[in-house]
Amino acid sequence: MDREPTALEIRTTTRNDRAIGLYSSEGFVSQAITEVASQTRQDGKLGLDERVYLVKNIKEKTMEKPNTLKRAAIVYPSGNTTAVVFDQMLDTDREDLNSRVMSAWKVKEASQPEVEQCCFVTLPKNNEAVARVEMFGGEFCGNATRSVIQLITEGKDYQGMIEVSGVDRPLNFNVSNGVIAVEMPLPLDGNLATQVAEGTLVQLDGIAQLVVTDATIQQSRTPRELLNDLLEQNSYGLAEQPAVGVTYYDRDTKNAEFGVWVKEVNTVFDETACGSGTCAIGVASALDTKQNQKIEVIQPSGESITTEAAFDNESGKVVASNIAGKVSVLYDGELSLS
Repeated sequence: MDREPTALEIRTTTRNDRAIGLYSSEGFVSQAITEVASQTRQDGKLGLDERVYLVKNIKEKTMEKPNTLKRAAIVYPSGNTTAVVFDQMLDTDREDLNSRVMSAWKVKEASQPEVEQCCFVTLPKNNEAVARVEMFGGEFCGNATRSVIQLITEGKDYQGMIEVSGVDRPLNFNVSNGVIAVEMPLPLDGNLATQVAEGTLVQLDGIAQLVVTDATIQQSRTPRELLNDLLEQNSYGLAEQPAVGVTYYDRDTKNAEFGVWVKEVNTVFDETACGSGTCAIGVASALDTKQNQKIEVIQPSGESITTEAAFDNESGKVVASNIAGKVSVLYDGELSLS
């Protein structure tokens, strides 16, 4: 049985003051939460525009609108299933929203991979960037960044820059033949990598990753168990980092395992794919061999992410790194949280 509509809804850019004024005079009410949408500018470059929804009830008694995100995409960047929220809700209780998004997706698509992490897409602070990725925990995440790039470019060939939480400068990215590559944030100051008892500790902007290749350590504890032990003892000051990962890597099979702790939510995640951990593998390998590296790392999901690390012989340092791979979109649209 068809239900009669109970309200009218209009979406327009927040810059359209005249239209908003007209709609308001006709009884439309602006909603508190806005949304960002990608658009192509006159110069051909991509950018974001902020949109507002205006609603007018057409019946005196109308049921409240369901608690719905206007646009939430569920993206699969070689695993590490990521929910990308376009609704502008930065000030909301992120831990609560994170749980609700994960639960809503599980209810909606029980047969699909479960959401492992969530991020917002927001307007960038730097005019050269196409967008900003804000992780719910405020950390850096390479796979979430690639997910947002896929959504904004629609997978079409493009070169640009993007901002990410945990990093104080825009990162370069490139989309070519469906493969999305993004620059990884090596620290401009300080030591990139340190040899510690367990392996190589790689310090990226926004996250530290410990790369472990010792089979004895790998067989004695899982990445999660080792990570919890290190955090409990605050080894190497890891508990003071915004995010920390332990990456197990087998040089022969190219297989990797990941555990990542996010301080903001004080939670350890067993990740089915990890961009920063994959990057750290390339950095550690380049420092070990003292030459450029390009490695296709097999993720726990069974898919792969390629990492490249550029080694500078004169300085004896890794001077650049990126990760690349294909990204698939499982869903893109409204998502009911009720």
